[in-house]
Amino acid sequence: MTRDRPRRPPLGQNFLVDRGAAERVVEALGASVGAPVLEIGPGRGALTGALIARAGRICGVELDARLADALRQRFSEAQLVLVREDVLRVELAQAGPWLGWPPRTPLFVAGNLPYGISKPVARKLVDERECVARAVLMFQKEVADRLTAAPGQRAYAALTVLVSLTYEVLRLFDLPPTAFRPRPRVRSTVTRWMRRSPPPLDPSLEPRLLACLAASFGRRRQTLHNNLRAKLGSAAESARVLEAAGLDGSLRAECVPPDGFLALARAWPLAPSRPQVVPRGRSGPG
Repeated sequence: MTRDRPRRPPLGQNFLVDRGAAERVVEALGASVGAPVLEIGPGRGALTGALIARAGRICGVELDARLADALRQRFSEAQLVLVREDVLRVELAQAGPWLGWPPRTPLFVAGNLPYGISKPVARKLVDERECVARAVLMFQKEVADRLTAAPGQRAYAALTVLVSLTYEVLRLFDLPPTAFRPRPRVRSTVTRWMRRSPPPLDPSLEPRLLACLAASFGRRRQTLHNNLRAKLGSAAESARVLEAAGLDGSLRAECVPPDGFLALARAWPLAPSRPQVVPRGRSGPG
């Protein structure tokens, strides 16, 4: 006769069990009663209960059917508007009306993110920034390092640039594996996101920014000049773009601050001489 093993979470969740941490997250989010609050992945409801106690009624997006059923039994519809869906497929503009607010209402977003979707969620917050007022999110510590890295640090990457041009991201505190069940093998970091207003990144400039970030970080050990030459098709074109942006081509991408990439995007040709090639297995800059 074999002993039953504990069931592994089907979507890779590590559920928060530290009540003190949940209260700190809610305090950092700063949502008042009646504010439009969206929780990403309520899971077993540890953070959900604390959010409801503060805001009164919130919206939660949960993909797992069993967890969703348990949440419906624990919380009434007057407390929790539960949407069973993959948050990456949900337009944040829809969440306001679920709580009785107009479409595209800026939301207060909170969540203990499954590690597997943390970077896509970060990118989603960048893409749909008009619908986010503030967010407090838990990430694997290594991802938080990337999101908050400064130029010159090893973790600094294309995603760092995109996030920093749209939000001010602050590391609040770390959580040990004992704060979760099952216990992860890594530490987690709670971050607060405050949308920049107005954001330095003009949406009309965003396609060119994405193109130059992909080129600049394509080969991290190469200089800007070499990476841009490979992308733009000639050393002369690379030199022209770098000069127009006021950037030193001998630098590596990890040493260029976000405003330097904005300048590079403004100088970037509208129609690159070579089509952009996205490496297999990558959905965008990271």
